[in-house]
Amino acid sequence: MATTLPEVPVAASLRTAACALGAVVLAELSLTLLEALLVWAPLVALAGQSLRDSGETPRIVAVMLVLLVLTWARATDRMRPVLAARATKLRGLPLTAAAEEAAQRAMARTPLEMAGLRWVLWTALSVGVAWMLAARNLLAWPSAVGVACVGLLHAGGAAAIRALFWERLLDPVQATILPNLDPLRAFAVTYRRRLCLTAFALIGLGHAVSATLIAVFTELTSPQAGTLLALTVPALLVPMLLWYRSLARRTVPIERYFESAIKRPTSRGLARDDPQAVAAFRAAQSLPYRASIYQSLACSLAAVAVVAVGRRLTGFNTAIAGRLLGAIGLMVLASGLYETLLLRAVLRPLLGQLGSRHRLPVAEVRSALGLRRKLLLFFGGVIVLGSGLVLLFSLSPKHGPATMIGSTALALALALGLVVLIVRDLVSPIHALEERADEMARGELARPVPPSGEADEIGRLTFAFEEMRRALRDKLRSTESLNIDLEREVRRRTEVLEQRNAELHDALEKLRRAQDDLVRTEKLASMGRLVAGIAHEINNPVNAVINTLGPLQESIHQISGAQSPQQIASAVADAEEMLRVVQRGAARSKAIVQALHNYSRGDESVPRELNLGRSVDDTVDLLRHRLKNIRVEKEIDPGLRVFGFPGQIDQVLMNLVTNAAQAIGDREQGGTIRIGVHAVDDEAQISVADDGPGIPAEVLPRIFDPFFTTKDVGEGSGLGLSIVHGIIERHGGRIRAESHAGEGTVFRIWLPLRPASASSENRALPGK
Repeated sequence: MATTLPEVPVAASLRTAACALGAVVLAELSLTLLEALLVWAPLVALAGQSLRDSGETPRIVAVMLVLLVLTWARATDRMRPVLAARATKLRGLPLTAAAEEAAQRAMARTPLEMAGLRWVLWTALSVGVAWMLAARNLLAWPSAVGVACVGLLHAGGAAAIRALFWERLLDPVQATILPNLDPLRAFAVTYRRRLCLTAFALIGLGHAVSATLIAVFTELTSPQAGTLLALTVPALLVPMLLWYRSLARRTVPIERYFESAIKRPTSRGLARDDPQAVAAFRAAQSLPYRASIYQSLACSLAAVAVVAVGRRLTGFNTAIAGRLLGAIGLMVLASGLYETLLLRAVLRPLLGQLGSRHRLPVAEVRSALGLRRKLLLFFGGVIVLGSGLVLLFSLSPKHGPATMIGSTALALALALGLVVLIVRDLVSPIHALEERADEMARGELARPVPPSGEADEIGRLTFAFEEMRRALRDKLRSTESLNIDLEREVRRRTEVLEQRNAELHDALEKLRRAQDDLVRTEKLASMGRLVAGIAHEINNPVNAVINTLGPLQESIHQISGAQSPQQIASAVADAEEMLRVVQRGAARSKAIVQALHNYSRGDESVPRELNLGRSVDDTVDLLRHRLKNIRVEKEIDPGLRVFGFPGQIDQVLMNLVTNAAQAIGDREQGGTIRIGVHAVDDEAQISVADDGPGIPAEVLPRIFDPFFTTKDVGEGSGLGLSIVHGIIERHGGRIRAESHAGEGTVFRIWLPLRPASASSENRALPGK
């Protein structure tokens, strides 16, 4: 199967490459111009007339241009693996291990190699020109030595600037080509080199500016200036060596931290509380100030020694020596301020890494210099520098307008450069903190808030923001964990609840079936009791029919055998009377059987319309054998109908009338049962009242409880009124009992009336 490569945006890649190439060419031209200013300009200033007299200037310039082109070609060749790897990444293709190694090696070696080549080139130019002019007796040997020393020192400063520039230029390229490279590991490899390059670049630039200002503020001759310049290089060697030794000693905590963090496993190397991290942070925080103070003191002592020795050798006066020391002192001050700010910029990524990877105790890493002292130190240094330059201008010999304008512009550039660095050093952490605060306000709490500098007021505010971020992240994680646990628990409870609902549904279904079976059983039991009493009721009309059939047959024979009309009429009258007796007995039997049939029928699965008056009549007919001494008074609305199950409504009336009859008992004077069926608003009200002894007040609240009864054992199960209550509730109605001792009991039932427009085929029970 063929692999589909990602589509390459050729036009965008070409534009990006063209912009990058243009920026590199412009930067290279600027660096070459800086080298020319630092090396060629002092050469012209010290030996310009000698060069013109020698006539070798065109040849020297031509050779220098050829050598510059060769160094550019060499640099381009050395950068080829980096360019190839970057082009591969821009096309979205993976790099091989060999390509990555070649690119990484080129990025590590090329800046130093390019800087070294240019240093050798410009130093060789200075030394060669000085030797040629001195050999031809066109330049004094002290001046020639000074030219060579200036070329050596200034070319070294320019080479250091070139190396720093190319390393900074390759940092984003390295992040693009090698995205998985640990930034801490990369910093550990380069930070000492960058500190040394920064210090050496400042020494070269400071010496160049000092030489320029000395030329403005003093009236030294060329041999005198050459002698001083010749003494400068050996005088600076000892302070530079001592400074490097001090740097190596002061970076020991940082190196120990790198060794532990890089060589140990990640889980141990990134321990939140690491004493080595605290020591490394404190060393990196104090190193710029200590290094700049040490170098400033060493350079000041070297300058005093150079001026003292130079005065003895060349004999310039005290005023010139004072202005020399003043100019050098101001340059040492400016170099110290620049060095502090630039070394802080070099070490700022380390401080950020330490603050991101470890929980640093603020009390232990607190900066000895607060923000107020730093502002006073830096801006006070700028004020002293400006005031000193003004004082030296006022004491210096008169020069032409061009010299004064150039020197003034140089002084302003020094001061403005310091102001820009100071403002950037103070504002950048605030901007970074502001951006991170905006991200935190949007809920982005994963990325830490690294300290952008030292643990001063701004740094401690950053630490506070980091602690706040960690606390918010932990609380958010705790909340999310609680939410997950809560969702899991809700899901589990929901499943359990659904299971319980299913079980409850099954239990309710079983309970409903059991209730139906219980109602049916109670109904069958009621029918059994009814049959015992109805048998006598049916026996009387049946006996009357049977006893009448014999005489009726005789009357029929008499009619057939009668001779006279009187005999026939008498026999017919007797037969008609006996037929009426038979008819009454048969009608009575039919009514009893029909009522029993209506009561014993099973309920349909679908409710239907029923006539309450007919249900009352059927119930009274079935219970007539129990109502011999009881008067039944009925007040019934004949057209009143409800919607429900007729058999269940009949059972309700049967139980209530039976209970009323049992309450009255066998009193000789009998009793009265009043049955009423009326419409009250939108309901049908059924009332069954008796004048029995009533229900005791302590018993009345329990009469609808299942299996509660006041009858003797074997006379009742205690389910009658409970079943009545359940049937009424199933029909969407309600039942109430009112009783007073000695005054009887009244049961009232309310059932919803059937609407006139409702269809009996598709109506459900109210509330069902």
